[in-house]
Amino acid sequence: MEKQQLLFKWLALTAVAEWLILRTATRAAIHVPKSPAFITVYQGLNSLGQVAATFVALLAMVLLVGIAWHGRQQIWLSLTLVGLALLSVLFLFIVPPTWLALLYQVLAVTAVLLIGVCLFWGQGTAGGKRVWQGAAAWLFPALALLCGLLVQLLPNVYALAGRPGPPPLTGVLFNLGELLIVITVFLWWWSYGRTHSWQYWLLAAIPALLFALSFWRDPAMTGILTIWSTGLTLFLPWPVYALALWLVGVTVLATWRAAPLTAYAILLLMAAGYTPQLSSQLFCAMIGLWLLARPEAASSSPLPSPLPPSSTTGNPLISH
Repeated sequence: MEKQQLLFKWLALTAVAEWLILRTATRAAIHVPKSPAFITVYQGLNSLGQVAATFVALLAMVLLVGIAWHGRQQIWLSLTLVGLALLSVLFLFIVPPTWLALLYQVLAVTAVLLIGVCLFWGQGTAGGKRVWQGAAAWLFPALALLCGLLVQLLPNVYALAGRPGPPPLTGVLFNLGELLIVITVFLWWWSYGRTHSWQYWLLAAIPALLFALSFWRDPAMTGILTIWSTGLTLFLPWPVYALALWLVGVTVLATWRAAPLTAYAILLLMAAGYTPQLSSQLFCAMIGLWLLARPEAASSSPLPSPLPPSSTTGNPLISH
């Protein structure tokens, strides 16, 4: 498991690097006057981001197929993950027709649901506040991802049916998913990230403060960059997002050593963004959900584990 954990760590760190470089810094630099020296730095950053994106795509593919192999007793989940991997390779060579894009999205929705079935089935009849608190910390990001996938799926359904768009409720689904993401951050902090370490709180406040200053200086540009970077529209009051950014930073710092799989899962879901646009981003989100479903993800948490030690019984997905 140590070698696998190292791979998850590298995937999480590289995914965050790609997110911050390619989808945040280089896009923000578009609006900055460019001297020759700045252009050189910009091109270097862009090249570094492209390398990171390629590494993430390859490693995420390998790990997703590895998850399918190790959980092969759950045949439907394994077949679904392998199907996603094969279609993503196919899409490198062809522009997918509507029906094939729809099949890909249906497989993605199915994979999320099957991971959830394995998680809740694995809990059996175990009860207790801590168990369901941990389950909620998985359920809300899964529901947010499902909302984003449905937003992408419904237009293809309408196109195949020959009906004019946009489909109803897509706006409601999109906003619901964004709201679920904010709730997810608070659940993560409550389940895994409560800490008395003032160093963690101080370090995590830096990105939240930078976001607040950016929004105060130019809310329109900050909103555009946030959409480009994360897919979030900031339809809620901006202090809510600043607080969420602060709390998720605290949670990652608090779990980095005590429960590293939890930290990696959170970073992967953050880097994937809302409504993932690329297969590599979707795979990062899938892997993040799978890590959160594992009992090891929180077994060393400062708080008691949200999954009981017996939760792997009868659940081949999380028994390897």
